Amino acid sequence: MVDTDRPEAGFIAIVTLRTDGPETQRQLLDLLVRDVEAWVRHCPGFISANYHFSVDGTRLVNYAQWTSEEAYRESFKSNPRAGALRQALAGMPGVQGPEMVAYTLQRSIPAAEVTART
Repeated sequence: MVDTDRPEAGFIAIVTLRTDGPETQRQLLDLLVRDVEAWVRHCPGFISANYHFSVDGTRLVNYAQWTSEEAYRESFKSNPRAGALRQALAGMPGVQGPEMVAYTLQRSIPAAEVTART
């Protein structure tokens, strides 16, 4: 679930990796999730990492939410596997990227409550 209605989610990083098919998408997801579960989710300021596959099998997108850009940048300083993850991504057949774009939250509009009609 994406926490778009949380005002503390002031910074997001959208990372896109190109893949050569659905099997590579799954392998890439496994690699990235292991890294997030091992250390990222414990970093101060981390809110969530949300992974999406393109329906055509050619991309994996990570929508990562942080309280601030500073918290995001600081997390890399404490990553014990930063070099190993970069190497694993670079050496993974069928993967190109990553391409990262950062954004700051300007406004959030949550969904309206839906009430049952009788």
